[in-house]
Amino acid sequence: MLEGLTGFVLILVVALVVALIIMAIGNDLAPKSPDTPGKLAPYACGEDIPPTRVRVNVENFFIYAVYFMIFDVLGFVLATTLARPANVMLPLAYAAASLVSIVILTAKWRK
Repeated sequence: MLEGLTGFVLILVVALVVALIIMAIGNDLAPKSPDTPGKLAPYACGEDIPPTRVRVNVENFFIYAVYFMIFDVLGFVLATTLARPANVMLPLAYAAASLVSIVILTAKWRK
């Protein structure tokens, strides 16, 4: 029983050593940039952003979120129902309904 565990521990140690060596080499090769006051400021990421209010277009985000949900659910339905083709009409009906909803969303989005 301990033979399998020792092999796992040995592979884990070798993987960690290789990862640390790769990180050390990458740290030596990476370009160094000077620390600016903007870079050390929290949430600034080194960029001087003027303190103006940025307007976010939530409507476009909502449209993309709806597209994502439609394709996500469609992919899930197709992946789970086409494995057993006992009832092929269900995924085809859902795909047709998804296509109709995408056409409607696209038509409303272009207005």
